[in-house]
Amino acid sequence: MAKRKNRIAPLEHEMRQLGNLKTLEPIATQPAYKPLSDQLVEIAIAALQEAAYLEAGNDADILRLARLSELVSALPDLAQAEKE
Repeated sequence: MAKRKNRIAPLEHEMRQLGNLKTLEPIATQPAYKPLSDQLVEIAIAALQEAAYLEAGNDADILRLARLSELVSALPDLAQAEKE
């Protein structure tokens, strides 16, 4: 298989696929864990967006990286909230 010269299109494809996940109802995720699951999908999308931005030759953006960090930092709180 030939290597792609441009990773932006595949990254965008994966972002669209993950975006589609947000419209679907989970079949096995416990309802209490849906917010945690949704947050994980949001993190995946944000990470791919940043990778595509970098792949396009742009500099890293501190504000976008801070947002990604905030999404990740919220995970323990989401997981703990569901246990209470």
